Amino acid sequence: MAVLDVGWLTIGPNSSGSWFNHGYTAQDSVHYSIVVYGVGGFPTPLGKATLTQGEAYEHVDGTKAYKVYVQNNAPFNSVNVHILAQVESL
Repeated sequence: MAVLDVGWLTIGPNSSGSWFNHGYTAQDSVHYSIVVYGVGGFPTPLGKATLTQGEAYEHVDGTKAYKVYVQNNAPFNSVNVHILAQVESL
């Protein structure tokens, strides 16, 4: 299946952000990845981040949601992070 760009974050140096993504069925399996771009006015800005796939939630209507966390590991500049989701269904 194709990969979806489900959102983006701008994260400051040594900071973190999270993304709550919902609307999946109970039969969907979702895997996340990130694309990182360094920003901040440096000639060669460092883009370095860590993705952690966090909690999974099931709503009362049977749909599912997921929370992911992104840590900016660049010590001096911000990063733009696009969050990608690959969805597979049973």
